[in-house]
Amino acid sequence: MRFKDKVVIITAGSSGIGRACVERMLQEGAFVHNLDLVRPALEGVNARGEDEREFWMEADIGDGKVPARAAQQVLSSHGRIDVLINNAAYTAHRGGALLQTDEGEWQKQLDVTVSGTFSMSKACLPVMIEQRGGSIVNMGSIGGLLPFANTVAYCTAKAAIMQLTRSVAIDYGQHGIRCNAVCPGAIDTPTFQSIKANPYELADREARTALGRIGRPEEIASAVAFLASTDASYITGATLVVDGGWSVTQWSDRLGPRAEGY
Repeated sequence: MRFKDKVVIITAGSSGIGRACVERMLQEGAFVHNLDLVRPALEGVNARGEDEREFWMEADIGDGKVPARAAQQVLSSHGRIDVLINNAAYTAHRGGALLQTDEGEWQKQLDVTVSGTFSMSKACLPVMIEQRGGSIVNMGSIGGLLPFANTVAYCTAKAAIMQLTRSVAIDYGQHGIRCNAVCPGAIDTPTFQSIKANPYELADREARTALGRIGRPEEIASAVAFLASTDASYITGATLVVDGGWSVTQWSDRLGPRAEGY
């Protein structure tokens, strides 16, 4: 188990990709602190989660005062912070071109997605510096690499995550700290359900993806676990795209014929 007795913080770990990351880290032996506004929707869950190694903490990552308090609580409980997975993002409303996006929606994206990642990293970095090591994995999006129409706030926020990732990697690599980002494509999470409910839109997404299907949360969790682990000990400042080949197909009008072998 790559994370046996390691202390991991995951923001927004109660559903979707965040939940898959929590479960993966638990499977690999970590103590996981799940910072979220809602409890995990699991039978028998309590303040410590369903697994005795999971600790749930109510936390609004968009509140600038919360990250420092949360990190201090984790430090008080376990004495160290080995891995930070910045998964929290504002997904309640992602639509709108610039003229259709009001200041409130714009600011919420910045507060949760960008400032939340910044503040959580700022709260954990001093601990990692003192330890002479640590790993931060930030959740980006292919929307931060190839912008979608009518999603200016979301795409801008996710693009900022990539640059923040590179900056942290440059500034703190000397302390043995690595910082990387994962960019998921279309993943079967609660926020994807509206698209999944439309058979025409779903079929279009699948057809425009090289692997011909929507991704699973656990596939993103596997990428996150790799970057956070010592298997990626010489990787920092990197952006790992996990989108089933969606982004590479966008350079052509449509997918060419499938290869049939020899």
